[in-house]
Amino acid sequence: MSSAMQWRDELIRRFPKLATLGASSYVVGGAVRDLLLGRDPADADVACLDPFAAAKSIREKVIRLGDQEHLSAYRVVDRTPQGEHVYDFAELLDHDIAADLARRDFTINAMAVDLAHDTLLDPHGGRDDLASQTVRMVAPSNFDDDPLRTLKGVRMAVRYGFAIEPVTLAAIRARAPRILEIASERVVYELSVIFSSGAFRNAVNLLDRTGLAAALGLKTPPVHADDVTLAGAYALLVDDPHAYAERWRWSDLLLREVLTLQRLLDHHDRLSLFDAGERIAVQLPPLLRALGRDATLDLPDFTLRPLLTGTEIATLTGTPPGKDLGRLVRALLEAQVMGKVITREEAERLVTNP
Repeated sequence: MSSAMQWRDELIRRFPKLATLGASSYVVGGAVRDLLLGRDPADADVACLDPFAAAKSIREKVIRLGDQEHLSAYRVVDRTPQGEHVYDFAELLDHDIAADLARRDFTINAMAVDLAHDTLLDPHGGRDDLASQTVRMVAPSNFDDDPLRTLKGVRMAVRYGFAIEPVTLAAIRARAPRILEIASERVVYELSVIFSSGAFRNAVNLLDRTGLAAALGLKTPPVHADDVTLAGAYALLVDDPHAYAERWRWSDLLLREVLTLQRLLDHHDRLSLFDAGERIAVQLPPLLRALGRDATLDLPDFTLRPLLTGTEIATLTGTPPGKDLGRLVRALLEAQVMGKVITREEAERLVTNP
């Protein structure tokens, strides 16, 4: 991306409607960073003088992001035969791109392409920091504008495998307690990306060193594996999932997964794994490896179904519908899972001679 002409061409090739924008329109942040990293940007963030008008010029349907107090952008999703293109438009701070970039979080996000003049703007050395794989703040005061940026710094370091520059790390640590001021859904989103990046050891290390783990009530034990799932991460780092789920508004599904994985850590016989279900059971080996424990499991056949239906068992045994019949069905299933019953004849003997 050394030639000026390439910047505009590369962006328009991915986001065709950028070609229609007027003067004082800048593609900022992630799209520029991703192009430099050789990645395809997921969306185009545009800073301009009139974001609503710019969005409407692309498509009539405009999605407002944020609320009355924290309006962040206007989004347009343009669907074409070539694919879906997402554009986010925000107002250019102080109507000046230099002021806008100076208020951004990290240098690697504080770059812009001036669409009118087809130039890369990099006043804070973001390109050099990308080359050295460094997460460096633009200014410590910018964390005070939005304390979520402290957690975002960890997310970027974990996701890209970058190092957080020492002065930046100290600035994050000094402000870590302020993460509790942020809306739960924003914090949970950042943590979900951090814990789903396949770099669990680095995630725990950085959350510890920045003080964010302590602020968020997360443990930081020594861990020895990276391929831990989101639910697995919480199972290892949260003492009281019920309280944590309430505080941070987890989904019921996530809470169930975390609680099940915590139980399986100490009791993972074949029947316990079967009851947990395959989707959860396969998350257990990375957790055991993370704790330095043997991850060999005696996995059951998760497709097993009772060889006899409840109706068939009732006919064979004369047991009416109810709890006693349910216990017989369960006993048969358990025997099958444990490999004690394989044939229909064995199943009939089991239920008639419990």
